[in-house]
Formats: sequence, structure tokens, C-alpha cells
Amino acid sequence: MSADRNQQQTGRVKNPHRVVNICFLVVFICSTLLTWREMVVLEHAYVSSQRNTLDNIATALDRQLQQSIDNLIFFRNTMRYALQYPISTDKSRKAMAEFDALRQQPHWQIRLDPGRSMPLSGVSDDFVGANALLVRDEATMHSELSAALEFSYILELSDTRRDLQRRTYYVSRAGYYISSLPGKNDDSLIARYARQVSRPYFAQHDDRTNRSRALRWEHSWDPTRNKDQVITASVPLDYQNRWYGVLAMDFTIPAMNKFLASAMPEEDESTILLYDNKFNVIASTKPQNGSPQFTQSQFAEIARSMELSNEGELRMDGSFVTWDKLNTFDGVLIKVHTLDEGVRGEFGRISIVLLLLWLLFTLMLFGSWIVIRRLVNDMMSLQSRLTWRANYDTLTRLFNRGAFFEHAQTFAKECRMRAQPFSVIQLDLDHFKSINDRFGHDAGDRVLSHAAGIISGSLRGEDIAGRVGGEEFCVVLPGATMAQAGEVAERIRERLNVKELLIRNGDTLHISASFGVSSSQESGDYDFEHLQNVADGRLYKAKQGGRNQVCSDG
Repeated sequence: MSADRNQQQTGRVKNPHRVVNICFLVVFICSTLLTWREMVVLEHAYVSSQRNTLDNIATALDRQLQQSIDNLIFFRNTMRYALQYPISTDKSRKAMAEFDALRQQPHWQIRLDPGRSMPLSGVSDDFVGANALLVRDEATMHSELSAALEFSYILELSDTRRDLQRRTYYVSRAGYYISSLPGKNDDSLIARYARQVSRPYFAQHDDRTNRSRALRWEHSWDPTRNKDQVITASVPLDYQNRWYGVLAMDFTIPAMNKFLASAMPEEDESTILLYDNKFNVIASTKPQNGSPQFTQSQFAEIARSMELSNEGELRMDGSFVTWDKLNTFDGVLIKVHTLDEGVRGEFGRISIVLLLLWLLFTLMLFGSWIVIRRLVNDMMSLQSRLTWRANYDTLTRLFNRGAFFEHAQTFAKECRMRAQPFSVIQLDLDHFKSINDRFGHDAGDRVLSHAAGIISGSLRGEDIAGRVGGEEFCVVLPGATMAQAGEVAERIRERLNVKELLIRNGDTLHISASFGVSSSQESGDYDFEHLQNVADGRLYKAKQGGRNQVCSDG
């Protein structure tokens, strides 16, 4: 009974009709207010459009860069593992022998499996000795070369067609490098290696400069040599407190321009620019004429805004500027769109369309409200019927066996936790089969319904009853002692016995029942099924003793 009351209270609090009405009323009020403030809506829509476009592009660029960075970290972990567990094979020993034979030459190249691995390109011992950052440690030289050879196999097998970087490479402090775009074994090899170790990113991975051994970004910006403008992501390779070299990826400016242009919606005419942390322009969706997009004061305003948030928007000299910091790259994406382009020639038409849309939306909202109200009514009615049928016996309107057992076990647990008594009454109508045989099943159904009504009317407020068999009923009395349960059983018995039931014209019938009562007080056992079995045994004892009686012992 208490469970039903809780369910009803929950239903009143969460009235679906009220929720539907409130939701539709809120939507209607909001839509009306938004229409009244038409100009604000247009402005907000414009701002949201610019923000969403830039967010999508920033997310796509972050995702693409993160994929490349993940590959870079994977390469570093692979080489660390190879340094930790070096392997010795015929090919690796052959590579070591070739290195020992070629290390004195100005430039050299080792490639064991053409088509399956990238070549190791290196310089002489003299070149290494002349640079303070470089060193060839004989104790670790062969293990590093072995790890580099394994990396060359992975690099050759890597599919970079969907990656943004132009090349991936490893530059060793031991005087060699491996690149996904290898060069020829000529004098240019020395210049390439020298250029790599002289770039700022290489020295920045020194133990003192990069103590956290984290990823570093570098923008090689030279206005006089556009083809050399690249963005480089690099991580140091170290193992057991020894710095071996640097793994890096180069992202070219044309590739970045192409990516930004492909990420832009076709109908969007604004400009997207990628800046580094010093506000040097890296890439753009439109060719730049050489003059800066913003003045120094405007850059300062953007910088102040960026200190407060990772994204934002500003209005500058008739332009609407949206910016978004990147997560994977130390830079910012800026979207520039003039306000005139956003509203020119469209304000009047958009206002009319917005009003028509509001009228249409209101009609649709009202129609939807009617439909949903009907659906909610149908669903509530169906849910109520299904819930009732799932829990109650349709003839007696008492709990059915499954629902009754579930509630009974719950009450038993609660009484055990509260150290309260818990009692069970099992009852069975006497000579019920003969009633069906003499008067028919319709009469039997009337008897069952009549008995169920008397049982329900005889219970205390917290008691529950259920039909657990054909003519068998069970009552659970939480908090009731054995004596109190016996009184309830005796009250039901008397009310059943004193009433005369009209079966059909001129035929009346007295009915009686036999009762068995059990309680947790007897043995401290709160197991409902056990208590029901005890009560059932006493019920049969009552039947053997002459029926129409209550048995609470034995």
C-alpha cells in the first residue's frame, strides 16, 4: 500500500501533462520574444554562425594535428622500446659493419632493404666532433643504430596519405638522420643534416632547456624564402637519462593553406588565418597581399582578449573577428568577416521570413501540443493499464503472485532492518471446488471477488494481500506480532463466515476459510517464503481440524 502511495505521489510530482504544458508554453514565449527582438536574433545568429564555422575548422585542424602528434609519440615510444630491448640480427649486424666502415667518410648512406626501409644518411666523425651538440658514444652507438633501423622499417610502412605533415624524420646527435623523404647520397646530405641540427627546435630539446621532455612547435618563418616556411613538431628521444636525438614532423605552408580552404564551407566568403604565438601569419584561406591583416593596436586587443579565454569574438573597423586557440598547436585561428557582408541586402527579407517562420512555428507548435497531449493521454492510460495488469489480479483486484511476493520480500527486509515483527497469513476458501461444481465457474468467480473484498476491508493500513493460487490468498503484516496477525485473521474469518452471498435467483451461499499464521517472532526468521510455508502448513492443519478456523501454532 505504501508503495502504491509513493508511486501516486511520484506521479503527481512528475505530471506529464504539466511538463508538456510548461515546455510548450516556454517554447512559445521564447519564440515570441525572439521574434520581437528580431535584430538581436539576426545578430546572434550571425555571431553563432561565425563561431560555429571557426570551431569546426579548429576542431578539424586539431584532430588532424593530433593524429600526426600521436604518430610522432608512437615513433618515440617504439625507438625507446628498441633501445631498451635491442635485437641482433644478420641485417642489424651488417648495418653496424657498414657504419663502422663508412663513418669516416664526409657523407654516407645505409639501406638494407630497398623498398622496405628508409636509408640512414649520415656525416663523418669529424663533422660530429666539430659540433658541441653532437656526440658519438661508442657504448650506445650500436644500440641506437639498431633502434633507428627498426624505426626506418616502420616509417617506410606508415601510410601518410591522410596525414597533414610533409615528412617525418629522426635527427640523431650521433651524426645521422632518417627521413620519410630521403635525399641522395651526395654533398647535399651534409647540408641537410647541418640545417637540421642548426634549427632552433633541435637545441631546444637539450636536457636543461626541455626538462619535461615535452613536444615543441617551431615556425620557420622567412618572407624571402616561401618554400622553406614550415611548422615543425618535435619531441626528444631519450633513454636512461641520455639524449639521443629528435623526432620531428614538418607541416608545409601550402598544405596548411589547402587544409584550411578545404575545411571552409563553400558559401562562406570570410577569411581564415592561422597565426603563431608571435602573431606571424602561417596560413590563410585567401592569398595575402603582403600587408598585415590587423594593426598593432588590433593585435594588442586580440592578445588581451586571448588572455581571458581560449575563444572569443571582436568587432574591428566594420569587420567581425572570431578567434579560437588551438589545443595541439601553440597558435590561434582567426576568422575575419565584414559585417556588411553578413547583412547587406538581406535584413528586410530575413525579417519577413523570420515573421512567417514564427507564424508557421506557432501553428505547428499548437498542433504538436494537441498531438502530444493526446499521445501522453494514450501513453498514461496504456501505462496505467499495463502496470495494473502486471501487478494485480483482474478478478480479485488484489496483488498477483509475482507482485505480492516482490512487495512481501521488500517489507520483510525493512522489518528486519528496523527490528520490527513481521507476520504472514495464508488462507484458503473451504470447499471451493464444490462451489464451482454445483454452481459453475461464474459463481466461483463471484465468491473469489467477494472474499477478496472482505480481506481488503479487514486489513490494517500498512498490510497487503495477494491472490497466490486458485482460491488461496496471502496477507503480509509488517510490524504485526503473532497475536496481532491472529486477530486480523480471525476478523477476516468472522466477516467471511457471517455474510451470505447471493449466487443466483433464490440461491444463497455461506462461505468460510481456513487460516494459517506465522511470524518472525517465533524464530527470528524474516525469510518470507519460509514464513509462508510455515503458515501454509498451519493452514492445512486448520483444514484437518475441521476448517473455518485460524491456526497459529504447530
